[in-house]
Amino acid sequence: MSSTKPQPEPGPLRYRPFRAIWMAMLAASLGAWVQNVGAAWLMTSLTTSPVMIALTQAATTMPAFLLGMPAGVLADSMDKRRLLLAAHCWMLVSSIFFYVLLMLDAIDPVRLLIFTFLLGSGSAVSVPAWQSSTAEAVPRSALLSAIALNGVAFNGARAVGPALAGAVIAGIGSYAVFALTTGLFSVAVTIFLLWYKPEKEQVVSKQERLVSAMCVGVRYVLGCGVLRGHLVRTFTFVVSASALWALLPIVAKNNPGLGGGGYGTMLGSMGAGAVAGGIALGRVRRYLALNSLVCGASVLFGIATLTAAYVQYSAPIYLSLLVGGAAWITFNSTVSSAFQATLPAWVRARALAVFLLTFQGSMALGALIWGVCADQFGVSKTLTAAALLMLAGPLLLRRHPVRMEAELMPPSTMIESQGGS
Repeated sequence: MSSTKPQPEPGPLRYRPFRAIWMAMLAASLGAWVQNVGAAWLMTSLTTSPVMIALTQAATTMPAFLLGMPAGVLADSMDKRRLLLAAHCWMLVSSIFFYVLLMLDAIDPVRLLIFTFLLGSGSAVSVPAWQSSTAEAVPRSALLSAIALNGVAFNGARAVGPALAGAVIAGIGSYAVFALTTGLFSVAVTIFLLWYKPEKEQVVSKQERLVSAMCVGVRYVLGCGVLRGHLVRTFTFVVSASALWALLPIVAKNNPGLGGGGYGTMLGSMGAGAVAGGIALGRVRRYLALNSLVCGASVLFGIATLTAAYVQYSAPIYLSLLVGGAAWITFNSTVSSAFQATLPAWVRARALAVFLLTFQGSMALGALIWGVCADQFGVSKTLTAAALLMLAGPLLLRRHPVRMEAELMPPSTMIESQGGS
């Protein structure tokens, strides 16, 4: 009796709609992170205030906190391709306008923060639509692989973008970073306009009032203990980790022998570590539980933060940031995959918006808190406090382990809860 081996499922990138949206969002994410680093470094040349420098990070992430839930409702209730195209056209136009003002020497710290906020707004609107489109771009059998690839694109851009920006700053100058940003946004708009054509009918929820629809998404996530625990984990880690991201330009400025080139190398070290960590993560997951991965990542990132706070020699700093980059992508990819894996289509974008709101809001809040602390107590003491909080995280959050299973609440439960409220 002959037996045939089952044919392996084609990878998600074999499907044209997913390949198009994945490439577009990779280009846009790279553009956003290149712009973030360029803005942070430009701010150091416009002012020496740690608060203003840290507010650059807050201006980047605050739009997700303010617009994340409305963006999720829009993604659930309208054509996602049109929403994605509109959001990226907004980012492209804002980037062009900013570059023109920069060339005219008309950018001051306040205007830099405003344009950073405008670009972050376009990104905040696009992300829920991007992530919720994944289930409509691939068959269900390829969904988990597609979610993992989304994590690679999002976190890989978070790693490679700063490294690319650092190299451009070191080799050409900070102005070239913003030209590169405009080019990357142009690529994303072109793909959405000419190439991304969804083949499956998109899942669109019934029209609801904005506030009511947002409340449904929030209640869904908060009503599931597993998802709620993921949010607590994310908030604690990201608030702590935001200190290193927000204050890294000051660390580079204050370190003898490090300037723009040193800052670029520091970012490049984190980027290289994140790329290596992302490549190795699939194999590591075979041997370690998800919760062990996120606990280990928290400890390693805390050690990298402490090293940046006190070590003056470049080689140990670069090595620690290499490890820190791997820890960063390990935590974010693992928790994001666990959160997304079992979300149903009817509330997917709104639930993801809650997760992204938590992530970006934590980055903005952390950047503001640590910036004020650095202004009052100094950079080293501030990074030490953030590192200690991160190192204590695994012990403090034992009640919230990271796992894939979610006690999913059926739609009927949500409808009943709305009717009873």
